[in-house]
Amino acid sequence: MSQTIAPTGVSPPPSITLARSLSTGTDELSGMGPFDLYKEQMDNGNTEAKVDAMKRLPVVAFALGSAKMQSELLPYLKTTALQQPPIEDELLVLMAKQMETFVPALLNDPKEIMELVPIVERLGSIEETVVRNQAVALMNHLCGSLIKSAPLDPALVSPLVSMSKRLVGADWFTAKVSAAGMLPELYNLTKHADLPYLYKELCVDETPMVRRAAAQHLGKLLKALGSKEKANELIPVLQQLARDEQDSVRMLAVASMADVGDVYCSSPEWTKEFILPLLKDASTDLSWRVRHNLSKVFGGVAQSLGFQGKAKFVNDQSLVMACFVSLLADVEAEVRAAAVAHFATMVHWGGSDLFVNHLLPLLPALADDVVMEVRSKCALAIMESSEGGTLEDTLIVQSFGPLIESFLQDEFQEVQLQVLGNLHKLSHLLHGMNGVVSSILNMSKATNWRVRRGVAKLLPHLAEARGLDFFANVLMEPAWLVLLLDPVACVRIACVEGMSVLVKVAGQEWMSQQIMPQHVRIYNHAEAGSYLIRITILQAHAETAKAVQENPGSGGSLWMDCVNHILKGMEDKVANVRMVAAQGLAKVVTADEPDQRAVIESQIIPALEKQLADETDMDCQAACTEALEAAQSK
Repeated sequence: MSQTIAPTGVSPPPSITLARSLSTGTDELSGMGPFDLYKEQMDNGNTEAKVDAMKRLPVVAFALGSAKMQSELLPYLKTTALQQPPIEDELLVLMAKQMETFVPALLNDPKEIMELVPIVERLGSIEETVVRNQAVALMNHLCGSLIKSAPLDPALVSPLVSMSKRLVGADWFTAKVSAAGMLPELYNLTKHADLPYLYKELCVDETPMVRRAAAQHLGKLLKALGSKEKANELIPVLQQLARDEQDSVRMLAVASMADVGDVYCSSPEWTKEFILPLLKDASTDLSWRVRHNLSKVFGGVAQSLGFQGKAKFVNDQSLVMACFVSLLADVEAEVRAAAVAHFATMVHWGGSDLFVNHLLPLLPALADDVVMEVRSKCALAIMESSEGGTLEDTLIVQSFGPLIESFLQDEFQEVQLQVLGNLHKLSHLLHGMNGVVSSILNMSKATNWRVRRGVAKLLPHLAEARGLDFFANVLMEPAWLVLLLDPVACVRIACVEGMSVLVKVAGQEWMSQQIMPQHVRIYNHAEAGSYLIRITILQAHAETAKAVQENPGSGGSLWMDCVNHILKGMEDKVANVRMVAAQGLAKVVTADEPDQRAVIESQIIPALEKQLADETDMDCQAACTEALEAAQSK
């Protein structure tokens, strides 16, 4: 392995304080190799020096190379990890985290990777939770690398199974908790028949901490098993965990059902018999924490049942939707907020009929919920529900139109922004939502700049939806031009970015007659005023010219008009304006049309060369250079 490979992450900077904490002299330290310095810090330094050394562990490993790392560094790390009493927890966490960088960069052969297993086993038995969690992450990382060499040599499978048995059979709960996190990936790697039975022992352990860990990862193991015949062995313990006396166990068991994925979708009869009853019970559990956990993963659990699109299971789909409705109407705000985040998923899962029968009656209550988070997520949900073609346009306008109008008038900007940020997806339906359009116009004067930016992004789509006459007569003066001159740059840029949509919708002739005169008037008026307005107009010209290039063949002189105005900006007295003009020219010099290429060769390139020769500002020079390079690359 090449020693030039750099480890991931950034090493801490050198520290004189750390060097002084070591008993070794400065001359000796400067002559030490990476591994010797590492050992010196670990053996003789204070805690700060040891932490610093552990953070540099990848640097040491990559400096040694694969061979020396295995012969020198790994034995030392094993000794460090296995020593009694154990070293500080902070060091063990760092050790586990940094060792992930060894695989596969330095250790890619299965036998080499297996050298880390004793360290993982030891770290998985430490009392401190963060150490164990990092050990589990390291083991799963090793499994992910080993699976690329599957099937594994039986001689390598045996140590992994033996380690699992020792962890599961340990006297103290800490090792068992780690085993619960490791066993799903270990089974996915080895397919060893003993591992599900070991996991079953964890599920019925008398210690609640162990049962919690087993419940948390049970779904991953069911997914790894991959067949209902194998999964039947674990279904009884899943049912037992889902009805455990401890709600902290039940909530994790319920959430784990989402980890199963679509493995059992081809067997809906099986999921109806074993999974659906657990879903039904959890949706009405007396503990709000169980209902909350189910709400957070409800869409994933519903999709894993395999009922979608199968006429035989229409009644079962209706039952699932009824469970979802009960969560949407829950007395706890946290449950409602988590459930409504899956509203769009369930709309697409159930289809139009189930939406009308189950979900539509709840929407007014959700839209008027006293908790802002519920309303905000509901606003986003109805926008996402409108996509994908699941609901007909007429149903969207009738059902969502009044709600969208209500959201736009909400007292909290977060709710308004959820609609404004997604309303362009419904632009083809806005002709039937007069109240929504009126609300958008009123919001162009909002005090919150994020709301004004959202309106600015929507206005070009309103031109597409309501027609050019509506834009020119209703939107131009009170909204578009006002937002184009907004004091907040992000709002002005939103208008600039919408120029491409306007060009596509309106065409060059309309833009030349309606938009260009307004922009020229604003620019001329700002020549003695704010240079920021001149910059905005130049950016708008550049975006317009670029949009014309992307829609060739429509005729007109719009592109040439924009270029002339940008060239005028090259002579501005303010350097920032000249820089923006040069950046705008960089966008138009890539045109392919013969007439446009002729203008580029005869006017734009000479203007850029002249400006570069006369320019004194470094940023302007750089912008001119980039524009010339873009022109020459064509």
